[in-house]
Amino acid sequence: MTETPGTDDFNLDNWLDGIQRTERSVTLYARPDLLADIDELEAQLRTAAEVHEEDRSLSDDGGAKIQQRLDALYIDLDASKRIFRVSFLDDEEQQAIEVAVKAELKDEADKAAAEARKEAKEKCKRLEITQPNDINSLARTMANTAAEKIFEREVSIRTIAAAVVSPKLTVGQVRKLCTKVGDAQIRLLSMAYTRASNEAPQVTVPKSSKPSPTDDGHTSS
Repeated sequence: MTETPGTDDFNLDNWLDGIQRTERSVTLYARPDLLADIDELEAQLRTAAEVHEEDRSLSDDGGAKIQQRLDALYIDLDASKRIFRVSFLDDEEQQAIEVAVKAELKDEADKAAAEARKEAKEKCKRLEITQPNDINSLARTMANTAAEKIFEREVSIRTIAAAVVSPKLTVGQVRKLCTKVGDAQIRLLSMAYTRASNEAPQVTVPKSSKPSPTDDGHTSS
């Protein structure tokens, strides 16, 4: 029998031990290149639909062949999909990633900051900004932004790698995924992580599963 919170036989420790992390699913596609062909065929369909029936040649099929090719592309695109299940990381896990990234990418971040400071000085020269305080302020801002960008991207990649529970991904695989599918699909993974982290479950129990308001535990005759 399932124990219900608030009843005398409810065991809180057992309930806590049974808690699972929230997971969300998201679908990614390996063949988004097909979208260009789909766009072209859909444009051809619109053009065909605008042609008056009396102006069509006898060989014109009214766009049926175009629709067949379009359907085939959608089938190929759908066949390339993969569903990813994403959970979230607790504060300790997230902090561990950030600490590791800042230690491992320090040299790369320092290099980016140095280049940004140089760019800031050149920018001030172009804009005829001569006050040392203004120059130093812009240099600090641009250097910090450049360094943080290095850290933030790597933290994001490692967070996704750690948060995707199925199929499991290595950091290298996530990095490759970023270069292949583009920001739009990677953003779906990030959004799934945010939902798993921040959205509370909203459960609608089917009416057939709800006890009757007059149910006293006995079967009516």
